[in-house]
Amino acid sequence: AGVGAVIGFLPLIMVLFFCLALLEDSGYMARVALIMDRHFKRIGLSGKSIIPMIVGSGCAIPGVMATRTIEDVNEKRITTILTPYVPCGAKLPIIALFATVFFPNASWVAPSMYILAILVIVIGGLLLKKLFLWDSTSVFILELPEYKKPSLKYAVNQMLRHSKAFIYKAATIILVMNTLVWLMQEYNWILQPAADQGQSMLGTIGSVLEVVLTPLGLSGWQPGAAAITGFVAKENVVSSLAILLGAAAESVLSTPGGSLAQLFNPVTAYAFLVFNLFTPPCFAAIGAMKGELGSEWLWKGLLFQIGVGYTLAMLISQIGSLVLYKTPAPGMPAAIVIGAVLGIFLFIKIKSPAA
Repeated sequence: AGVGAVIGFLPLIMVLFFCLALLEDSGYMARVALIMDRHFKRIGLSGKSIIPMIVGSGCAIPGVMATRTIEDVNEKRITTILTPYVPCGAKLPIIALFATVFFPNASWVAPSMYILAILVIVIGGLLLKKLFLWDSTSVFILELPEYKKPSLKYAVNQMLRHSKAFIYKAATIILVMNTLVWLMQEYNWILQPAADQGQSMLGTIGSVLEVVLTPLGLSGWQPGAAAITGFVAKENVVSSLAILLGAAAESVLSTPGGSLAQLFNPVTAYAFLVFNLFTPPCFAAIGAMKGELGSEWLWKGLLFQIGVGYTLAMLISQIGSLVLYKTPAPGMPAAIVIGAVLGIFLFIKIKSPAA
């Protein structure tokens, strides 16, 4: 059921890779970089930073690796930290799942993730520039290729190559991870069958994370357990929820009131979606980040990503619950304390000299 829930989104991902290949082959990518240069300068980046972000919409790993073409070390650091915020192909199943279940008649949900990613990149660039770095001094030089009619053959080949890699991941990493999730769900720490899911290995891990996720308005151990599996591959969030809820793919992808409604309402579902999209990416992408940033800046980048994703989800959950339901979400006192601490920390860091 877990692998099937992920493979069901393959057509959506094939369309994404096909369109990216057309853009790349037409010569449009270089012109995007030229157009975006003066805008990106305002947040400490250059037009070259847009290329890793566009590539990252397919997969964060090549997107992060593409930052090595940026000469200025500060621009490279900021771009490497911000590129995983662009929703990649692995995050599309999560977007599609929650949009289908909780917002079946709202076409704005999926596009809002990309709009939110743009806002986070802009604000995140300004914050990183204030927190750690100084003004960019690089000069933007780029050779513009001629426009040409894109090759459908090239686009189809690229689509098939990436789709094959996606299926391979589902047949290996996701399958192994889902097997591990099932074992951890069925057995306790002394390797005996768990009488209750909450007493299993996965249940106890999720219960610890439940305390951390309470300010986000989330309850139950399952969301935390699913989020943890997402660090292996983001698609695992969908497949893990399918396993944890004991449902086939068709049951998970149901109308409001289905299996997922046991854990989320529309506001907390949107917050959980944001949390998974804007916290650190999968382990493979984190490895690519380490290669470009080094250990010290990797930890700074991961802490920044966790802080941004957690804060966004908390604000959406708490404010959204007050506006829509006229009642605070669970964990509001803790959310107020966390918000105050973050505000004081940012104020002190921005006012002090850059690290």
